[in-house]
Amino acid sequence: MQFRPLQFRRRQWSQPTTLIALFSLVLCTVLACARPSGSDQSLPSAVAANPQSAVQEELSLGTNLAGIADWSTQIPFIDGFKMSRRWITQCLPEEEGCSGSWATDEPEKLDLDEHGWVKSLPAPEDPPEYTRVATLMFRDLERYPGGQYVVLYEGEGTLEYQGDAVKDEAASRPGRDIINVTPSNQGIFVVITATDPNKTGNYLRNIHVVPIEYENTYETEIFNPQFLERIRKFSTFRFMDWMETNNSTQSEWANRPKVEDATYAMGKGVPLEIMIELANRLQTNVWFTMPHAATDDYMTNFAQMVKDRLDPNLKVYVELSNEVWNWQFQQAHYALQQGKARWGEDKGDAFVQWYGMRAAQMSDIWNQVFAGQTDRLVPIMATQTVWRGLENSIFDCPDWVAEGNQACYRHGIKAYAITGYVSGNMAQSENKGAVEAWLDQPESAFEKAFTQFHQGNLLPANGYSDTIPGLADMFQYHKQVADERGLQLMVYEGGQHLVSPDSEKLTDFFIAVNRRPEMYEVYSQLLENWKQIQGTLFMNFSDIGRPSKWGSWGVLEHVDQDTSPKYKALMDFIDRYSLR
Repeated sequence: MQFRPLQFRRRQWSQPTTLIALFSLVLCTVLACARPSGSDQSLPSAVAANPQSAVQEELSLGTNLAGIADWSTQIPFIDGFKMSRRWITQCLPEEEGCSGSWATDEPEKLDLDEHGWVKSLPAPEDPPEYTRVATLMFRDLERYPGGQYVVLYEGEGTLEYQGDAVKDEAASRPGRDIINVTPSNQGIFVVITATDPNKTGNYLRNIHVVPIEYENTYETEIFNPQFLERIRKFSTFRFMDWMETNNSTQSEWANRPKVEDATYAMGKGVPLEIMIELANRLQTNVWFTMPHAATDDYMTNFAQMVKDRLDPNLKVYVELSNEVWNWQFQQAHYALQQGKARWGEDKGDAFVQWYGMRAAQMSDIWNQVFAGQTDRLVPIMATQTVWRGLENSIFDCPDWVAEGNQACYRHGIKAYAITGYVSGNMAQSENKGAVEAWLDQPESAFEKAFTQFHQGNLLPANGYSDTIPGLADMFQYHKQVADERGLQLMVYEGGQHLVSPDSEKLTDFFIAVNRRPEMYEVYSQLLENWKQIQGTLFMNFSDIGRPSKWGSWGVLEHVDQDTSPKYKALMDFIDRYSLR
């Protein structure tokens, strides 16, 4: 996956392949990134098999989980506050020094405890402009559970409610407010107008916003039952977006997300304990993506918690970061900086060599922690799918080998991961005019679109036809690479990737295409082609998400949607081959 709408909208959902393949090549030229070692279009003539990759994977179908946000239609948690927005700093227009804007944008001036709770508020005469803080949940959703909610909290202060929520003053008492909620696109707006008024340190904290029927069980049930039902058939969950992997600022274990954090949408991600609980509850394998700057201590402690808490019957897939060659993300720039600092400014492929080295070190750490249980551990190396040959620098990392180490892939790496995306070349900028010309005749436009998926004649990007046959050819290439190295081949993200953020007409068309019954056949054929080459784990991208100009990534648009052509194709594939 080479293009992710996270960079163009509020949070992280993915969009892939050929556009960013081109972008990466162009930017790499600017950065003096030479073609990697062995970057010709053919495979090395003789590559030693990997003796440590004896584990044999079977065909299975998993899914990426969409990121946590106040506006996400996934709604995975019973406690709405865990999906709330970061604190919004505000003041009243009549207050001294208030500019009258909706938000004062002063997050750096917040007085927060270690879990993100507001310890104090400035007085109107103090230097900060803000005098209150607020947050949102269920914003822009229109559909989310309505009715009566209970707001539980500790500490002293004043909470106010706006948007879809009206406080029942008579039924409320300190520490337990009752709000009546009528869902709309405004969402629930919670405002703290005072906290710790007596200056004793007893500030408002541990706020929970819960449908009243879950008041006594939200801490143990944790997950929205509808969410669990929608995802329970998948064999594996990839937690890349739940972990806020792209542009992660995590490095030290002490600063990891904690269960007690105010919200899991605050930039760190979902706590590991919660991800493990989800997997244990549904008996689903896990795929973790380590932060690119994670220390050895971070990785060791992470691995130890997984070993200690995850059901021992479940598999663990572990990958270093996500797309460390994708220049949209800080991890790519970090890798280039680290690689050049280690091996020299003239090392154009330093970013992927560093990625290979650090993935190898990660694998060594996890294998050591899982000693005696390594049969359930699958360390992974991934590549930019359309850049044939890039994988050689990742696997072989010659500059690290020159320091006296084994080739990177020989450090217990068991799997090689690519993307599995198709758009029929319709999402490419050079084809925008041609596709827009179809829209004068809507029904024939849909016919042309699905013909494109299966046998497109629009211009391919960089020589790669982003069609079902084109992707099948790419599968064959990477399967040969995997076999030569003694690795299992997997897809870390796959599905359709129709997106055109600068064209409202194409956005509407692509959303409509995603909803058409013919998408069932597109997904079914994609998966059958994967099975035909004896691919193993295929990870759909993604589970639940509302379509927009940034893409239609969710196979379901909302957690209360029962099915869709894309979702049905996935469920039927699982049932057809008894994959769960």
